[in-house]
This record gives sequence, structure tokens and C-alpha cells, in this order.
Amino acid sequence: MSRVMFRRALWSLRWTILWYVLGIALYIAIVLSAYPTVRDNAADIESMLKSYPDALLRAFGASTDLVSLPSYLGVESLNLIWPLIVAIFVIMSGAAVVAQEVERGTAELWLSVPESRTRLLLGKLAALLAGIVIVALATDVILAVGALLVGSALGLGQLAALTTILVSFPVAIAGYAALFSALLSERSKAAALAAALTLGFYLIWVIAGLIARLHWLGYLSIFTAYSPTPALASGVVPWLHVLVLLLLGFAAMAAAVVAFERRDVTP
Repeated sequence: MSRVMFRRALWSLRWTILWYVLGIALYIAIVLSAYPTVRDNAADIESMLKSYPDALLRAFGASTDLVSLPSYLGVESLNLIWPLIVAIFVIMSGAAVVAQEVERGTAELWLSVPESRTRLLLGKLAALLAGIVIVALATDVILAVGALLVGSALGLGQLAALTTILVSFPVAIAGYAALFSALLSERSKAAALAAALTLGFYLIWVIAGLIARLHWLGYLSIFTAYSPTPALASGVVPWLHVLVLLLLGFAAMAAAVVAFERRDVTP
């Protein structure tokens, strides 16, 4: 891995990471500010939610349990909104690792440094992974502080278990976003393919949960392995899910390196 490229790529991501973290912080602050009211009126709200179709609740990552803080955070943030926000960050950043250089005509300049293609791309990918870890850890800090402000607490074990999920899920998305970037010459096309695949995974997950005979489809979706609420509630790391997501992400990144080594970088 090129340390120079790693530092340069991470530095170029600094403002993107900052704005996404601030956006997550603002959203979680809004969600947690409503928690005391929801907690006090949980019985009425849960009764109302039970009248909703299961299909609607599953599609939006909702639950009828709003009393416990982990369940509430899952419903209002972690199950759907957080992965949506982070997926946008990862897709746009991952789709840029190669395709943006080719599209801008800076690829030849980028490759003129005395480093191999593999080391240069690994430096960029490492910076993207570091960005994912920063966003995940920042989310943990925001949740921990916010929980204290509303009169609750999240233990270190709970936050650690959550972190594994919050890191592994976007790593999977980053992997195939980077692969599309290594194969294509336009960032927009790479991002569009990564977004379409992510949406496809989501739809497969919803369908698998709604139709019993198609339950097996769930094994084909990364959303099946994304289980933040149980991890936060129990403090138990779902290692099988984490390993599946990381394996997918790193395998796709390895394929991206191979594709980049073999491709012509001219637009």
C-alpha cells in the first residue's frame, strides 16, 4: 500500500466525511429528542403500529417495540436511514477511486509516480476503509452521548457490537463500488451500478421476508446480514454476518485491483 496515496486520498475525503458525520449527528439528535415523548406514550404508538401491514413495517425497518432505546434507534435511524446515508457516501467515494481519475484525464499523471498500480489503488481503498471506520465510530460517540442526554445509557459492549455491523455493511458496498470504478471510465456510471445493486439487495431482502416460499432469497442479500438492532440490544457480535459482509467487500476490492492492473486508463 502506498502511504503517500493513503494520506492524500484520506485528506481529500476529509470534508466529505465531516459533512456526512454532521448530517448523521443532526439526524440522530432530532430522533433522540423525540425519544422521551415516544417512551412515555409507547403503548399508544405500539398499538397504532400493530395495525400497519407487516410488509410496510419490514420495508421501512420498523418495529412495534419503541420502549427500549436500542429498538427505538433501530426503527428511527439504524435500520434504514443510517445505511442509506452511509451507502451514498460509500458509493460516491468508492465509484471515484479509478473512474474519476480516468474521466478527468488525470489517470496518467496519477500513475506517473514511482509506485505500482496495486499499491496506489490499495492506498485509495485503505483511505476509503478508514473513512468508513471514522463514520462508524463517530456514530457510536453520537449515540452514546445522545443516550445519556435522554436519561439512558449504552454500554461499551453494546457499542462495540454495533460498530462491527456499522463497519462491515458499508465495506461490502465499498467493495463492489470500487470494482465498478475499476471497470468503467465514468464515475456516474460506476455509482449508478453500485446504487442499483444496493437497491436490488434491499428489494430481495424485503421480498424474502414477505413471501414464505421465497425466504431463501434472503441469503442473496447483504441486508440479511445487516442487523444493527439485535447487536446494539444484546452486545453480541454477529460474527457470521460480519464475516460474510467483509468477505464480499474484500473479495470485490481484490477483483478491483486485478481489473485496474489489466485495464487501459485512457478514457
